[in-house]
Amino acid sequence: MTDQIEFFAQYGKWVAVKKLKIENQSKAEVARFLASVHESIDRKMWEFLDEDIPLGALDEIAVEITGATRKGKKWVTPRLNEERTIEIMARLRSTGTTRKIKQHVKSKELVELAKIYLTRRALEMIGVNLEPDPKVIEKYTTKKELGEV
Repeated sequence: MTDQIEFFAQYGKWVAVKKLKIENQSKAEVARFLASVHESIDRKMWEFLDEDIPLGALDEIAVEITGATRKGKKWVTPRLNEERTIEIMARLRSTGTTRKIKQHVKSKELVELAKIYLTRRALEMIGVNLEPDPKVIEKYTTKKELGEV
């Protein structure tokens, strides 16, 4: 039997199927596939929590904290330097930010999840990614196959 990884999910109208037969794939290619599955699961998890945690309101708080604006699909943050980054991190951890979150989220457990979402979103807005991007891994594996790495 050939090694393979399969991910299948169905919930209501959401269906996700991802399969990888591992024959001549490198470990980096398998990592790219797993990062892709992770990206899909992570995005959908937050969508499912949206009825309990108002993600739009948290996005607005993140914009207020970071000063970010949208340019197409990318976030642009003005004058980002070390001091500004420290200020953003301090504001994410502040009691004022927690109070703002509590205006939208009532239970203690949801407040903790909302803080995680807000922190990840703010970091994304300032260009800090916490999760591996499948596209970056794919570029690496392509360069590796061509002997450029």
